[in-house]
Formats: sequence, structure tokens, C-alpha cells
Amino acid sequence: MPRYYFRLTDGEQVLDNHQGLDLAGEAAPRDDALALVRDFKHGNVAPGWDWDGWFINIVDEKGHKIDELPIADA
Repeated sequence: MPRYYFRLTDGEQVLDNHQGLDLAGEAAPRDDALALVRDFKHGNVAPGWDWDGWFINIVDEKGHKIDELPIADA
């Protein structure tokens, strides 16, 4: 099963998930990232943080960015 990493960035700062997640299927990483985006945007994770201008980059186990989701649009 492939491993994916979710990296939060505002273009200058990077908050990295070093453990990653083993996820099956091509849609699973995006689905998990969308759920995480909603949690950040609605204050369920890191309440009080201003997420405007931040994105979650989905990176595969080879280090290739496969998708990017803006947190502010959730």
C-alpha cells in the first residue's frame, strides 16, 4: 500500500507530517486531505490559527507532489 504525506504550507513555512499514512486507491489521499482541510478550516484542529493562504500538499512516498488543496476554501 502506498504511503502519502500531508504538508501544510503558506509558501514560506512548511509544517510536515513525517510519519505519513498508508492509503489504498488513488482517491484515498485526496479524501483524507479534504477531511483534514475541513477540520483545520472549522477550528477542529489548531483552533484560532489563521489558515488564509495555507495549502495542504499531498506528497507520495517518492516525494512527488500529487495534489494541493487550499485550506481557506473548505
